[in-house]
Amino acid sequence: MASPAGSVIEQISAAMSVSNLQHQVNVSNIANRDTQGYQRMKLRFDHAMSEPGAAAVVTDRSTAPVSLEQDLIAMSTNLMRYQTMARAVGRYFSIIGAITNPNRG
Repeated sequence: MASPAGSVIEQISAAMSVSNLQHQVNVSNIANRDTQGYQRMKLRFDHAMSEPGAAAVVTDRSTAPVSLEQDLIAMSTNLMRYQTMARAVGRYFSIIGAITNPNRG
């Protein structure tokens, strides 16, 4: 049985991997926005988190136009989420270090 701490780290790691995948989708959509015949992609977060290896990236069938500004905002939002998770992991390990080595500076 996995420890609760291990499962937290595993969940954050999985979420960071999904965030990385979201970044790749955002970059692809921005880079190909003027490519004739390109179909925008979207990430199905629930599939990506619950079914590793599942087809989480799908063609966006929406016909609503998306502006470059919307794509850049989505990219910035995703970056902030990733950075928040990275800081949380750093703090978690800092706390673990303080608990396991109380004499440390």
